[in-house]
Amino acid sequence: MQGKAFTGLNQAVRREARIDVFRELQILKNTNDNLEDEVTDLEDQVNKTSGQGDALAAVAKDIEKYQLVSGQKDISGTGISLAVNGGVRAIWLTDIVNELFSAGAEAVSINGIRLTDATAGFDTIPNGQILLNSVILKAPYLVEAIGDKKTLGDALNQPQGIIQRMKESLPEVTADLQSKETVKMEKVI
Repeated sequence: MQGKAFTGLNQAVRREARIDVFRELQILKNTNDNLEDEVTDLEDQVNKTSGQGDALAAVAKDIEKYQLVSGQKDISGTGISLAVNGGVRAIWLTDIVNELFSAGAEAVSINGIRLTDATAGFDTIPNGQILLNSVILKAPYLVEAIGDKKTLGDALNQPQGIIQRMKESLPEVTADLQSKETVKMEKVI
């Protein structure tokens, strides 16, 4: 009788043990599934954060570009300087500036006045003088531009370019173009 009871008890314990093992396996499987879901969520968060970091970097780059264009920061780099001497009208300076910006100039100044998105533009006042941002410009007009010096120089010196047209139209005007390793422009106050 005692042996029978022991055998019955042993079978009951084994059955419960198998049930416990299956239960433990199920718990482990569920826990593993939950951990895999958590890993997937964390990977998604990392991807989103990386995307946000890229977006923030792009916004920061745009802000810096706007600050340079608007003259809120000092700027320096390679570029050109063009000294124009003689009786030049405002339209010629406008054409030179437009040519430089079309060629990729990052910044342009005339007689030390940096041109920005807030620049009023050139005006001709009595006596043929040129006015820029309430300042009367005097010859020689020193136009400086920051950018690829070869591209900027080629844009101004191309056949039938602005320098050639100016010399043909205004023989008394001289234009001296020089490449510069460093052109510096201070921020606009």
